[in-house]
Amino acid sequence: MKISDHGTAQEAWEWINEYLATQEKEIVANGGTTYGAVMISYDHYMTINRIWVDPEFDFGYMFGYRIQKWSKLISNYVDLNSLDLVKSQVVVAEAKKKNNYNISMKFQNAHDSGKGCLLALTFSRRITRDNPILILHTRSSEVTKRLLFDFLLMQRIAEYVYGNKVSASLVWYCPNVYLSGEAFSMYNNHRDIEQLMKDYEAEGIFKDRILEIVKKFKTVDPKTVTYKVNLRAVKRLQGIDSKHLYAKDCIIYKNKELPEEIISPSQKRTYNRRRRRKIEE
Repeated sequence: MKISDHGTAQEAWEWINEYLATQEKEIVANGGTTYGAVMISYDHYMTINRIWVDPEFDFGYMFGYRIQKWSKLISNYVDLNSLDLVKSQVVVAEAKKKNNYNISMKFQNAHDSGKGCLLALTFSRRITRDNPILILHTRSSEVTKRLLFDFLLMQRIAEYVYGNKVSASLVWYCPNVYLSGEAFSMYNNHRDIEQLMKDYEAEGIFKDRILEIVKKFKTVDPKTVTYKVNLRAVKRLQGIDSKHLYAKDCIIYKNKELPEEIISPSQKRTYNRRRRRKIEE
């Protein structure tokens, strides 16, 4: 198991991206592997002191995300009624000043296209710590485009449950993490990848593949790129159709009391989805 400790969620995201991109020898020696332009590493356990993503981090500039991407993430994984139930349990425990509790919730997978990557989340107080800890279990994680978005969701959930004045920590376990060279090329908008490889003195075939992809995507004519995922990366590296989606704009809308006729889970999801659309409009 690869165990690592980090100050913030954003620092953890940066570390795991750079680790997978540059440490091929160590990863393979520990049972990981490369598959084409993908690096796969197994059994990662992270402790993160503060669940925090820079509010000015621009998911639109980095990955071409729109607010609909955030709304879909919430609607797929988070049942707001279940979250409110968990929140009420936590509030009661906090009011009683309990210094030791573990309250869990399962993530749903509401969309047919959902991959069920987020599994469960536990809200924990420990006698030996002053602040609460969220313990996140995931099935698998693509670390460049998705992991920071997932960490931001954990931050918003923590704020939703504990309020903005409480600083929560995060423990994250994932049995399968992977980095795609095509997706990682967009990391170049965050840190220069060529310089990154020099700083880490990276060696191996995977490093060469990444540098080839970055070089190609910076210069290729977008009209000749037919694969949608690659085209997204090309546009980001070339600054085409750049729109903004800052982390501070991605929030969880507080659940409102549902009408009496809304009973089934599907009705609740439809109702909440329509309400979010009205808010976004």
